Amino acid sequence: MNFAFDYKIGWEYRTFILNCVYYTLTLTGYCLGVAILIGLVIGFAASTKKRIVTAPFRVYVELFRNTPPLVQIIWIYYCLPIFFGLKTVAFTSGVIALGAGFGAYMGEIFRAGIESVDEGEIEAARSLGMSHFQAMRKVVLPQAVRTMIPPFINTTVALLKATSLVSIFGVTELTYSARTIATTTFKPIEAFTTIAILYFLICTLVSRTGKVIEKRVTQYR
Repeated sequence: MNFAFDYKIGWEYRTFILNCVYYTLTLTGYCLGVAILIGLVIGFAASTKKRIVTAPFRVYVELFRNTPPLVQIIWIYYCLPIFFGLKTVAFTSGVIALGAGFGAYMGEIFRAGIESVDEGEIEAARSLGMSHFQAMRKVVLPQAVRTMIPPFINTTVALLKATSLVSIFGVTELTYSARTIATTTFKPIEAFTTIAILYFLICTLVSRTGKVIEKRVTQYR
């Protein structure tokens, strides 16, 4: 069997692929925003050290960390309309599911970052008349950010790759473009190789950017 790799596929469908890159980055941005908000809530709740406050969030974290993202997406897409009457498009369902799922990971990152700050600094801030929220915002978080950057970047890269799961509902992101091109041209190897290279380049860029940010932040320690 003779096989010749067609290098022209990526170029011929470049406009379609670039549009899908845009949708992938847009989806990642929305999901990341939701995940950060949820993570901050979980992190602040954990800092209270009160079981009645932390217990529900611990259940939330364990629930989303121990179930597959694909199952979460499918459940939200099909079950929200059935149980709550909330009809959402596939893109929105993906944002809700991935944002909520990765929010659990972000919550653990924020919790660990907050706990890495010496409690004496929090007590000192409170003795100066700051509220718990003010102490968190002005004293704890600026220091916690230094330790949170590496896991934050890793989680962001994982989230970016996980957006490929919403392609099962027809969201026009990168993996969907590969499936479409493969179906149209009958050249799946070329299509998925092109998309794999794009994922690699985008994730590498995110990782490198994170390392630059981490280096600039830590140099002021």
